[in-house]
Amino acid sequence: MDSLQRATVSLLIDGDDLVPSEVTAILGGSPQFGVVKGEVFVAKHGKKTESTTGKWRFGGDWESPPHLDRQISEVLSGLTDDMSSWMEVTSRYHCYLSVGGYFNDWTGGMTLSPETLKLLADRNLPIDFDLYAPAASD
Repeated sequence: MDSLQRATVSLLIDGDDLVPSEVTAILGGSPQFGVVKGEVFVAKHGKKTESTTGKWRFGGDWESPPHLDRQISEVLSGLTDDMSSWMEVTSRYHCYLSVGGYFNDWTGGMTLSPETLKLLADRNLPIDFDLYAPAASD
């Protein structure tokens, strides 16, 4: 039984030689955020920050209640189905799918379907979970 109150799913890619427009051309989706190493940008906290590495982020909308299988599928369906393009990107950069979420209670769990796990494996994408107990969301 899934016990998340809300969750977000994003594809994150980073690398010192990453050029966002090149990743966009290969994967076919426009990122919500993309910078090259050394680029100055305004961070979420409102301050100017210099990027320590190149970054590319796709996806990231919060959903409540979440449905992780669907959210992951939607992020990946917004990008190419060409596995050679995925291998080009994942062999060159640090790439992973990030799931952020808040539990309904202090403990809980979640399940991903075999189909979702196959989508990730086919693209050589690990998944990272960053999950919090309810008090963290107050």
